[in-house]
Amino acid sequence: MDFTKEIVVPAALSEMLGRIFAFLFDSFQRPAPGARDHHRRRLEQLLGNIGSTVEEAEGRHITNQQLLSHLKSLTVAMYRGRFALEVTDLDDVTNAAGEVAAADDDDATDVAAATAGKRSSFALSSSFKRRAKRSRVTRLILGGVAGDDDDDGTERLATVVEELEHLTRDSMREFIMLVQGYPRKVDRPVRTTLYMDRCVFGRHVEKERIVDFLLHRSPTNRAPFLSILAVVGEKKVGKTTLVKHACDDERVRGHFARIEWFETPDVVRRGGGPHQTIWHSDGPEYLAGVRRILAEHRRLAVGGERSLLVFEDAWPIDEQAWSELAGAPASALPDGSKLLVTCRDADVARLGTAEPVVLDKLRREEYWYYFKAFAFGGEDPRQHPRIAAVAREISEHLERTFLDARVLGTLLRANFDARFWRRVLAAIVRCERRPMHVGVLLELLPVRGRLLSYGYCRSPPKFTVQDVLSAGAGGGGGDTEEGFTVHLCRETLYMDHWYSITFKNDGPTPPPVATT
Repeated sequence: MDFTKEIVVPAALSEMLGRIFAFLFDSFQRPAPGARDHHRRRLEQLLGNIGSTVEEAEGRHITNQQLLSHLKSLTVAMYRGRFALEVTDLDDVTNAAGEVAAADDDDATDVAAATAGKRSSFALSSSFKRRAKRSRVTRLILGGVAGDDDDDGTERLATVVEELEHLTRDSMREFIMLVQGYPRKVDRPVRTTLYMDRCVFGRHVEKERIVDFLLHRSPTNRAPFLSILAVVGEKKVGKTTLVKHACDDERVRGHFARIEWFETPDVVRRGGGPHQTIWHSDGPEYLAGVRRILAEHRRLAVGGERSLLVFEDAWPIDEQAWSELAGAPASALPDGSKLLVTCRDADVARLGTAEPVVLDKLRREEYWYYFKAFAFGGEDPRQHPRIAAVAREISEHLERTFLDARVLGTLLRANFDARFWRRVLAAIVRCERRPMHVGVLLELLPVRGRLLSYGYCRSPPKFTVQDVLSAGAGGGGGDTEEGFTVHLCRETLYMDHWYSITFKNDGPTPPPVATT
């Protein structure tokens, strides 16, 4: 009797419930034949319409904030739709290719061990997919994000089609008509991966907001006498890059006679004592430096020439002291002059005279396209399914910063091999150092030295990351045996800088520089 209650009855109930739920699933969740192809064709049609609309809108000088907000929504939806199509295609190609070869099992095992306990929405191999998938019955009971776990991508495509149709159903025609009333831009750059460094990827609307502020004529002869806009965002989110693109706009360059940049060390040195070498972020030196810079520009102004002053990574400033400075007639710059401030502190943003521009990280769909441009270049990921599977996983684990994508994407493209990409993925998952690309390079590079610094420099380093990897030991270039600098990427917009990482050489002499 006990055997019947404890074993037979639970087993029978389990079997009955399983059959019931399977019947319900088959009755309500099975897509109609040909539904996948229908959704795909509809999504391609919607993306064509949205893409042409976004391209037309981005090619015009739009100043209306509501139109810019709708353009942002269209852009996000466009990348989401493209992402859904590409993920579906890559899944098809990966499944047809048989996933990962047996020779790569050791690497996949290493990555699996590294990713244990960490969230991942992309599958690296078939074994990862099997563990990540929920059962059909579980999805029927608990629900979930449509399209995340469907076998052939039908639900994913259907969900995105529904979202895009809802977005474009009512106001698309009116949006196009309003956009066509704005003047066209001149000399628009071609949108290819070759021009990735010259376009402000994913920040078009934010850039237009900054440009509109800079060109807008502020009221004169009344407080506040300083016209200020703050660009707020966390570290490495692209604040300085966005402002540089706005300042490089032909409208802005033609509007201001002088555009000057001030980094935090420059400002505090001007506000500190003659022999002062230590400053604190809560000290009075930063505000004193700003006051001195403003006074210098008032003296230098000739014939009321407009100036644009950009303060990078501004330190916190006492709000009352700043209000007194901005409200004093003596602080006024020539009519039309502007101040731009980049900062991470929301309190600093409140010092502006206009609503701050707040930058968030790129959405994962947008970030995939930015990362893919550097990692694949002109290659089609569908032609390299094993590498593409790893690339999707890498993109998901990165923290969606532009420098991570540029530095690591360039490294991956120079070593276009699935085994090496898995090494990079394992290093990313294990990495606890920030910024992430620095921690990953410290693990991958065969450098027998210690990290001294990383950042922008004004002279080109002699060696690249690829030089160090090819040498296999020692370090990566420099002028002395005590230290060497490795070039990571170059920035040519507005200022010519090289982003690099510097080590103290504790190992053999650096490898020779390759000559051409």
